[in-house]
Amino acid sequence: MAWLSVRLTVPSARIEHLSDALLELGAQSVALHDAADAPVFEPAPGETLLWPRADVDALFELDVDLPAIRARLDAEFPLEVESLDVRFVEDADWSRTWRDHAPTRRFGERLWVAQRDAAAFDSDGVVLRLDPGLAFGTGGHATTALCLEWLATHRIDGWSVVDYGAGSGILAIAALLLGAERAVAIDHDPQALVATRANATYNGVAARRLTVSAPDELPTTPHDLVLANILAGPLTTLAPTLTGWLKLGGRLVMSGMLAHQVDAVLAHYPDIRFESPQVRDSWAMVEGTKAVV
Repeated sequence: MAWLSVRLTVPSARIEHLSDALLELGAQSVALHDAADAPVFEPAPGETLLWPRADVDALFELDVDLPAIRARLDAEFPLEVESLDVRFVEDADWSRTWRDHAPTRRFGERLWVAQRDAAAFDSDGVVLRLDPGLAFGTGGHATTALCLEWLATHRIDGWSVVDYGAGSGILAIAALLLGAERAVAIDHDPQALVATRANATYNGVAARRLTVSAPDELPTTPHDLVLANILAGPLTTLAPTLTGWLKLGGRLVMSGMLAHQVDAVLAHYPDIRFESPQVRDSWAMVEGTKAVV
């Protein structure tokens, strides 16, 4: 299906007003994009940050009354109308786009990640076949890649693993293929739970070895390894929970934080002895061991 895109550039103080007006005019969605080069990575608790200027992009059905939209915007946002851009856009199937363009990737010496339908190839390690659907986690992002490389370079035979923020299930499934005995994949997004179960099936992972659940169905038994590829804010908030899932001597692997956020996050984990972080593309991964008292 095609849509009509209407985009204006406005200062942050005008974003909420403009977004409300576009929705009243029939916009099916309104998205914000940085109009300068001033990224906002993550707000502090209770804080809402916006770029100094933003592109506000609204999608309308093709039969919308465009003159009426122009008249309303000209009346309420006369300065911004000069930057108004109207164009046609087509729906995109993101998962199909990924399948069309994602390369096969190798992590460490033991793990390959390939598209679900990729042709068979010779491999001296484990091959994880993936279709992410609408969930995060293909191995292409630095945070996921760092975690996959950790798994591929450590012996986890017989381990019990928790993957918090599982997305496509890539880390939990990789752990099982690399020798873990069982895993729990946790995500708040129902689409991620669907994607994880589907990807487990593609890779022949038995249901008895993988538990897929929402955060309100959290495990209570301690585990050998906890993986958490999420942002710095949740890593801070969830510190008691993530630590509580670990056996004494268990390993904690966390990613999703920026390099400059590492010290602040680790301060919330007094019971974990951390090694030096690994950094890639400004993103950091840390690993630590739950101290034996």
